[in-house]
Amino acid sequence: MTNNLNAPLGVCVLPSPRPNAARTVSYPHYVHEILRHAGLCYDDVDFADLPARLGDLRVLVTVGDAPLGDDLRAQITAWVEDGGRWLSVGGVNGADDLFGVRAEAPAYGSFGGGASTLGEGYLQTGAAHPVTGHLVDPLHYFNGIPVQAVDAQIIAAVLDAHQRSSRRVAVTEKRNGQGRTILVAVDIPGTVVYIQQGRGVLRDGVSAPDGTAPVGDSVLKSSDGAVLDWIFDRQPVPGVPELRIFTQPIADQWRELLLRAIFYLAEDASIRLPLLWLYPHNLPALAHLSHDTDQNDPAKAEKLLDVVAETGIHSTWCVILPGYADALIQRIRDEGHELAMHYDAMTEGLPWNADLFHEQWTALTAMFDGEEPVTNKNHYLRWEGDTDIWQWCLAHGIQLDQSKGASKTGEAGFNFGTCHLHFPVDFDGNLIDVLELPTPTQDFIVFAPPAILEPLLDGVLRSHGVLHLLFHPSHILTDGVADAIRHAVKTAQSRGLVWWTAAQLNRWERARRQVRWAEYTQSGHGDAVTLHVDAPLPGATILWLGDGDTAQVNGADVATQTVTRWGCTFQAVEMAEEIGDWRLEIRYKLTM
Repeated sequence: MTNNLNAPLGVCVLPSPRPNAARTVSYPHYVHEILRHAGLCYDDVDFADLPARLGDLRVLVTVGDAPLGDDLRAQITAWVEDGGRWLSVGGVNGADDLFGVRAEAPAYGSFGGGASTLGEGYLQTGAAHPVTGHLVDPLHYFNGIPVQAVDAQIIAAVLDAHQRSSRRVAVTEKRNGQGRTILVAVDIPGTVVYIQQGRGVLRDGVSAPDGTAPVGDSVLKSSDGAVLDWIFDRQPVPGVPELRIFTQPIADQWRELLLRAIFYLAEDASIRLPLLWLYPHNLPALAHLSHDTDQNDPAKAEKLLDVVAETGIHSTWCVILPGYADALIQRIRDEGHELAMHYDAMTEGLPWNADLFHEQWTALTAMFDGEEPVTNKNHYLRWEGDTDIWQWCLAHGIQLDQSKGASKTGEAGFNFGTCHLHFPVDFDGNLIDVLELPTPTQDFIVFAPPAILEPLLDGVLRSHGVLHLLFHPSHILTDGVADAIRHAVKTAQSRGLVWWTAAQLNRWERARRQVRWAEYTQSGHGDAVTLHVDAPLPGATILWLGDGDTAQVNGADVATQTVTRWGCTFQAVEMAEEIGDWRLEIRYKLTM
């Protein structure tokens, strides 16, 4: 997406250790998935090219821990002291003094040792700081580099996995000459991947100790692999005594911490860093309604269609075999809803395997008059293995899955840490071309009290994600369920969200990913950047750091709007919807 465009921000993934050697960062290249989803304009700098490229950069992000060599370390030191800003994730790279920390040695020399890693724990914020200003609770992490502060400012400290204090630090800052360094000791990309994807599922998970999430039910499902903590990572639901759920999207908070650190350094360097905003028309977030057609009762489906029609939105119908009669399928399609797949490996006699997935996909495609489904959600959120279901989806042209999520009340919320569309990875770190959108809750009234809507909506808005609500037709006649749907739709709309089908979400996100930044130029009075757009993006919005600037697109003056995103002030401009090159010129008006 971005490489050699002469952007002031460069991101460099450092060489990984040899196999069977300890490492402070897992899936380091996933940093690009995080930043590209955020729409950031940056150069992807190869480690071998870093010495030659360093002089053109004003902010450098490195991921990993690797020896830089004396020459490169001296070059980076001089660059920082001359005004460069260096953000290092998961490593000090032999430059302890530049970060003002001391890396810890292993506690005991042993076979397979030789490197110390951070293990599992929690980030604990101290004094208010822009990088961690979005955090309220200690933030769960997995792995990183263990360091102690020497003369660095401590932004956040480390608690161990039991939330006991330690001498280690998680985030530090140090001024060096005219420049600045920030160290995030935590493995951000590895933590995000581990929380979003969890462990491979081969047996039941461990149930919540309060009895609200008995996941040990002899059925393998996605939440059996969840890695967040029942005690520390759930929060109480206001107005519902004794109920705790996952109201904080923890993986998204790590994504935001990385973005905030980049924006903080960019502002410090007076860079008008641009990005392609997540949603059209500068929307703060989106919402999505899905239905799993369990039991396939046509009368209840008709009633649910009536209720959804009252709200004026479109939803995604995940159809389980044997499905509905042709007339009902046609009504779902005619009213603008999406027909999707509901893979059943739960019903007796239906095992978890690729052949059965293919058989059901074939039958549903025929039922949909040859229209191949774009979206899948597994019945009961069934899950076995690691990435099997994504590979099956990929082989059948399914581009979005919704099978990571909550199957018990006490695990409602962001039990996989995210409300964002994201691409998963396989064990080797290769992206799998299937978007995942978790299912954080199911039918209000039946599965969880409607009171969870507000904390989930708050979490989605804070993280600028997608609010996904699932309502089954089988429960539509239960007292209060229809009203809960109406209330949820109206409440989200009142907070600025627009409701989309999964197919719409998929289409927009994939079109965004095709945009390419190019030709970044800087001058004393302004910056200019070109975006090449391959697919229509009606309402696409560009943001850039700063306040009070004016802008032109392709030579014409455009109106700008001041917005706050991730705690930072941006200018926003809505672009035209035609494809081709968009030349954005930012003209400085005020000093940042």
